[in-house]
Amino acid sequence: MDPLLLRVLLVGVLVLGVLALGWLWRRRDGAVRTAAGDARLAADHLAAIGLDLRDAEAGAVLLGSPTCAPCDTVKAVLGDLAGERHGFRWVYADAAEHLPIAEEHRVLRVPTLLVVAPDGRIVARTSGVPRHDDLRRVLAEVGAAA
Repeated sequence: MDPLLLRVLLVGVLVLGVLALGWLWRRRDGAVRTAAGDARLAADHLAAIGLDLRDAEAGAVLLGSPTCAPCDTVKAVLGDLAGERHGFRWVYADAAEHLPIAEEHRVLRVPTLLVVAPDGRIVARTSGVPRHDDLRRVLAEVGAAA
């Protein structure tokens, strides 16, 4: 086979591979995933970040960093949802200041959002900026189960 043709094919395969990885990344970014298993935020972790779930339908913990621009967008989304749902509480926590929580729940990037039931059980999580409707659906499910 001609060496030039082989190089062109190799570059083409690499470009297609990068495009496929980018598509997968974008598809997953901000997707709300239902939590598997019985993952919980421990009571001492909830106290450390200042999230009080007494008399709440649901709560959320946004793990971010001060330089994270998408974190500001997620804060706005959570503020909108808190205005719509009176039983919903959320708190922002700097992931670097709360490393035990980030490590225990395998937070690999910010923003990471953990949606929790009143008993501290993590019911959903997302990395990136979630859509309002996806979070509304999860909160409705948590409220119906409460």
